[in-house]
Amino acid sequence: MESGDEHAIESDSGSDTDRISELPEDILQKILSSVRIRAAVRMRRLSRRWRELCESLQFIHLDYRDFEHWKVKKFARFVNNLLLVRQKVDLHTFQLHWDSHPPLNCNDVRMWIGYAVKNNVKVLDVKLRLYDKTDLPPGIFTCRSLQELNLQWGEAPLWDCKHTGLVLPDMINLPSLKRLTLRDVEVSDLSLKRFIARSPSLEDIHLIDSAMYLDCIASTALKRLTLDGVLDGRCVFKISAPHLISFECTDYPLKAISWKGQPSLESARIDTCGYTFDGESKFTGVLAHAKKLALFGADIKVMLEKELPTCSVFASLTTLEIGDWYLSGDLFVVIRFLQLSPRLEKLTFRHRSLDSGAAESDAMPIGGITFQCPFLESVIIHCSAFSYGVAKLVNVMFVNGISEDKINFTLDEDIKERERLERICADEERSKELSIFEKMAKENPEWIDDDPDALSEPDSDQSDAYSDESDSDQSDAYSDESDDDD
Repeated sequence: MESGDEHAIESDSGSDTDRISELPEDILQKILSSVRIRAAVRMRRLSRRWRELCESLQFIHLDYRDFEHWKVKKFARFVNNLLLVRQKVDLHTFQLHWDSHPPLNCNDVRMWIGYAVKNNVKVLDVKLRLYDKTDLPPGIFTCRSLQELNLQWGEAPLWDCKHTGLVLPDMINLPSLKRLTLRDVEVSDLSLKRFIARSPSLEDIHLIDSAMYLDCIASTALKRLTLDGVLDGRCVFKISAPHLISFECTDYPLKAISWKGQPSLESARIDTCGYTFDGESKFTGVLAHAKKLALFGADIKVMLEKELPTCSVFASLTTLEIGDWYLSGDLFVVIRFLQLSPRLEKLTFRHRSLDSGAAESDAMPIGGITFQCPFLESVIIHCSAFSYGVAKLVNVMFVNGISEDKINFTLDEDIKERERLERICADEERSKELSIFEKMAKENPEWIDDDPDALSEPDSDQSDAYSDESDSDQSDAYSDESDDDD
């Protein structure tokens, strides 16, 4: 007896040529990578060609927002069946983002990641709100094919909690790794040196909310370094990376960071949490060749007051964001920085109002200091309200030849409201797309596999669970007819 797919293929033999199917497989796989995974598995019903493509997916993206109202067991069965019928071919990307309640079963997660590793995955991207990090998936830090690793795991569930922070294993061997992102990880000198030594191609390191027990971050291959928050640790370390071109640092005191040598940074974003700066290394020397700079925080101000008087010209700088302090209280930093930035094109001030009752601090003299920025196209001032301090800042721009039509204001409340509306619109658009997809699935039962149990309502327990009639003996092993509430 012919299968439904083969019958569809034969019935279409006289129809117009399916030109999309004639595209090279790598292009078709790229197309599938941009389609919701639930739609992709249904596309296998189109023809034998699409079935082969869908059963050899190279890009697997599993996002909790595409599985709204699904129970965890149903989602797990979907993933198990998806991997079960997939052919034994290399996997390019495995992405799992789950920020829903209840959490996924840690054993399922380990099994899925283990599958990706065994199939020579190149990009492994896993973000989980809850996970027990004491029992890592097998082979995750010894996968020779891995080029990008992103592990952002929250705290373990209370019933599965032995350790709240990820401790890097002793055995690390990732010869192809180029980009590393870790969240809530304990990083020591030894573990980081081991990672860098056994990942000779590692160019990009991003550590988020981690416990840092470091004396030095040293690498000759490193090009991009991002330190985004710290939970614990010594917080005092040196950076030795001669080929570093991008540096981002958030919620660190500036005095905690020093430099061994001076890399030629092309961009830097530093948003500090300290109030003083007594570092010995020349920060402005590290920033001297940057094209884009974003410098925020009270200790940034102290550092600039100390170093700008003897600083060399920022000859390549075209984009500057600066502030997060009472800018008009000490205009020396602003004017001197602009004086040293002759090629500046875009300027953004983040002006913080003076705290109620607080007096202005002693400012450095600015008598006779002027600047010229002939290429400056726009000036944006972020502030909580239009005040005397903002007016003083604007007047400095006018005096130095910056015309009124180039200056724009953005209130903090407006920024927050715009960001809130953008999030709402994005969520509504995604929900709308998902609703349309669910409606079409309900109106087109032929999209769903032939298993009678899979033909129930789209929001029921069994609908959309990925099973295949020809593999029923295998799929049934992963099927659970009685899903209790998780």
